[in-house]
Amino acid sequence: MQLKASQQTAQQIAQQTAANAPKFKGQDLKTQELRERGLLFCVGIAMPVLILILWEITTQQGWIDELFLPSISGIVTEFFAIASKGYAGTPLMSHVLASLRRVFTAFGVGTLVGLLLGLLMGYYKYIRAAFYVVTEILRPIPPLAFITLFILWFGIGEISKVLIILYAGALIVMLNTMEGVRACPKQKILAARTLGAKDLAIFAYVIFPAALPYIFTGMRVALSVDFGILVAAELLAGDLGMGYIIQDASTFFNVEALFVGILMIAFFGVVSDFLLRLISARVVHWQG
Repeated sequence: MQLKASQQTAQQIAQQTAANAPKFKGQDLKTQELRERGLLFCVGIAMPVLILILWEITTQQGWIDELFLPSISGIVTEFFAIASKGYAGTPLMSHVLASLRRVFTAFGVGTLVGLLLGLLMGYYKYIRAAFYVVTEILRPIPPLAFITLFILWFGIGEISKVLIILYAGALIVMLNTMEGVRACPKQKILAARTLGAKDLAIFAYVIFPAALPYIFTGMRVALSVDFGILVAAELLAGDLGMGYIIQDASTFFNVEALFVGILMIAFFGVVSDFLLRLISARVVHWQG
């Protein structure tokens, strides 16, 4: 009887302890995660907003001459004027589409070239040895150094502009892809060979998935560099594009239009990188 009473007492104590214990629900954890993301988003937005407010105040109060730094309101007014009337007799949308066509054409072709060379150089040591010296020579040379040569070789049309941008991004994708391939664990490759997999199957199912995080990192860096080279590429006797707006506005000291071109390139660069990050998160989902 005493043993039975002790067991009942122990059960009652256990039930009371479980009832008083804090309950962790999945919904609470999800709510906490959403709150943290919202807080991080607010912190990330606060700094740019603060900079824009200080920018507007300093220019409106005359602390900085608007000849050198125009106000935000002046830039916005100039943007709407260009959007309604165009720039240099050409609609703003034509300038934007021309620049985006050049950037994404160069980015697409450069990614394919860099991806192919990076996979081959990362996996086959003789191909890496064959191209190593050439890539090491080209890597430190800035794309701007080739502007005059590209004009002589390819003229002043679209080809030279696209090739300048392509050169800037292809090497970045190639180097990141090569490092991704070399970072693939050797045990996985040996295990695949033991199971009878051929080189093509190893590339498709072992090496390529392992290198994907490196590839997407290289693509993001290459895309930002391509937007950075856009202005220099459109200096090649161009009369169309966001880079042309910057160059022409600087010639006539139209500082508001100059900042319109700069901020448009920044906007499309940020949006493109955001979309690429979304694709990366969906494709390389195992990274978390």
